[in-house]
Amino acid sequence: VYGNVLKTAEHFLAGVEGKEILEVGCGRGATLLEFARRGANVVGLDYSEEALAVCRALKSRNSSAGRTAFVNGDARRLPFPTESFDFVYSVGLVEHFEDPTAILAEQHRVLRNNGYLLVQVPQKYSLYTALKKVMIRLGKWPYGGWETEFSDGEISALVAEAGLDAEYVYGYGSFLLAAMRHFFLPTLDFGMFWRNGTELDVVRAVKSKISLDICVLARKSPCGLGAVGSDS
Repeated sequence: VYGNVLKTAEHFLAGVEGKEILEVGCGRGATLLEFARRGANVVGLDYSEEALAVCRALKSRNSSAGRTAFVNGDARRLPFPTESFDFVYSVGLVEHFEDPTAILAEQHRVLRNNGYLLVQVPQKYSLYTALKKVMIRLGKWPYGGWETEFSDGEISALVAEAGLDAEYVYGYGSFLLAAMRHFFLPTLDFGMFWRNGTELDVVRAVKSKISLDICVLARKSPCGLGAVGSDS
């Protein structure tokens, strides 16, 4: 469960009960199911039927107050009507596409006016990124043959190009903590690196430069321009 996504949505939506929430590239769906437990109506989209089967199995073992659906589909052509969701998010998705413009344009399209988009991607200046580049060059990267990364300025510019107003940028996670959890401490609270000090602008600015991931929260303004490549 991505605690930072939950906390961000709870804060900026003033609670998630009754809200319509979409995760693009939902993986195993654990965060979405937590949103549903809190009363949100949620939809998870993924291209992998194997991943969706895991989501549905988890759903069957967990009770929820809100509606829950998992859909097979293409992130570049979302099978949802325009302005369907209050909160749209993706974690570890857009870095796998050489041109993520169409993906963010579609997320802009299905987001309601004054709704929020959260995008979480690998941070450009981290040990993780350096290691990843070496492994990609050696052909040993386990998450596909190609993946990129972003600075805080680059990901903010990308969502702005999609017609959204970037309101909040923060770093999340630590390569050291991630390695410790993977090899030694599987129950380590990965979110603690993000939570400590994020209410302070200067601390948040530093973490956005050194964290494992970079996150941007953006709002769809009612008077904003339509996203490039969208029909909104």
